Amino acid sequence: MMLEKRIYTALLLVGGLILALMQLSPESVSLLFLAIAAAGAWEWAALAGWSSRLLRSFLVALFLGACLYYTSIYAPDITSDAVSMRPVLGIACFAWLATAFLVLSYPKLSVLWRSSVMRSIMGIFVLGAGWLSLTFLLGLQHGWLLVILFVLTVAVADIGAYFIGHAWGKNPLAPDVSPAKTIEGLWGGLLAVFILGATVWWFLPPEYAHIHPVEVFLISLFCGGSSVLGDLTVSMFKRESGCKDSGSLLPGHGGLLDRLDSICGAAPFFALALILVGYA
Repeated sequence: MMLEKRIYTALLLVGGLILALMQLSPESVSLLFLAIAAAGAWEWAALAGWSSRLLRSFLVALFLGACLYYTSIYAPDITSDAVSMRPVLGIACFAWLATAFLVLSYPKLSVLWRSSVMRSIMGIFVLGAGWLSLTFLLGLQHGWLLVILFVLTVAVADIGAYFIGHAWGKNPLAPDVSPAKTIEGLWGGLLAVFILGATVWWFLPPEYAHIHPVEVFLISLFCGGSSVLGDLTVSMFKRESGCKDSGSLLPGHGGLLDRLDSICGAAPFFALALILVGYA
């Protein structure tokens, strides 16, 4: 029953995303993504330890202010200028790699980020970097298609990990953070992403012939792995705050953060990879 709810909700979300990408301008879709990220910030505030509605609203306002301030400084070209975005995305990816160290060492180093202030700052980074990366994708040629491909990549990684993990998973990936996730599930998710990447590469039009299969392999590796990292990072915050789910908005999934975590983790890597292979 839970799996049926999960599939039904996922199909509705994907259908809504495709409809928005097909019908709205990139600027409108970016604002829609920002609104969704702001709703995620509301849920993150609870994980950060802010119980009062006033403080949670303040974190949402702070998140929106940071995003709008950033874009006001670099507008109008920051979301379509690969030269300007490269260092920003590089810093975001490096920060995510540092987060991996915190996840794998949990709870030993949790004292470094346990305070509500530090958890709030990390939440603004996670959601802000994810939103900015998706906005950058929207500004590229065939941006709507790139966003669909990216979301499909994250979904395939999750599906592959879910079924392989349930069938053959024995060795926990990060037992202190998410005991249900296994190393076998991780490899299953990566394998599924590799297959998707190889299929996409095979059907690429001639103008993208310069993209080498090894580059597609590496993109698949980093996107699949970083999507799992995003999931584990939010799981770490949920465990620290004593919550099973970030919310109950999405039947079968939990809250918005339970869907945004993998997307936010992988988006900077996917966007930076497109720049490095010469697409952007």
